[in-house]
Amino acid sequence: MTGFFVFSYMGRGFTATDLYKKYFLIKPGIMNSLFRVLFTVITSAVLYAQVYAQTNTFEVRVANHAVGTIEANRKVNGQTKSIVIKTRIQVMLSKINSDIVNEYSNNVLNTAKSSRITKNGEDKQTLTRRNGKEYTIIVNGEKSTLDHAEIEACVADLYFAEPKQLSRVFSETLGLFLPVKSIGGGMYELILPEGRKNVYKYENGTLVLVEVNHSFGKAIFVKVS
Repeated sequence: MTGFFVFSYMGRGFTATDLYKKYFLIKPGIMNSLFRVLFTVITSAVLYAQVYAQTNTFEVRVANHAVGTIEANRKVNGQTKSIVIKTRIQVMLSKINSDIVNEYSNNVLNTAKSSRITKNGEDKQTLTRRNGKEYTIIVNGEKSTLDHAEIEACVADLYFAEPKQLSRVFSETLGLFLPVKSIGGGMYELILPEGRKNVYKYENGTLVLVEVNHSFGKAIFVKVS
């Protein structure tokens, strides 16, 4: 059967054995090259799929005195992202513990939980949850709905990225959108409902300083790590 011709080309006949040797037997050197290429592709895919984590720490200063810290953590795993902001402030008899936890999928907010506990009783709990094409927002037990919206950026995102293309961000604490305005020099104003303005300053795309107006007075957040 080895003399059976499969086809003829330019007067030359090819047997099944010829085709087997030509197309199915791979020389050791070529096989090693294929393995190297395959290994490189698999390794690159694994590295790409690994979780990317980032932590930014800020010192809170009032009247040039350190009164607390803010720790901002972000984890990105493929199409999912989570951000956790922990604020701990102690100014004389005033104490504020604040936690924000955001969960995103495909760069759209799914849930945001904000908790603020103070000594003076001004506690605040806010939950924002995506339901299809709307969001359910509960602030201290009061429920509202945000229709036909996709929240792509929140206040927590400002700790990790300069808002160059943004005109608004969602406040996890207030449960509403706040305007963002560039004022030049890598600085942006976050405009609060009562007219107060918080200023975010970036250098080479990294947040380095925030000026805010708290209940205990003006405070500055300075990036320390």
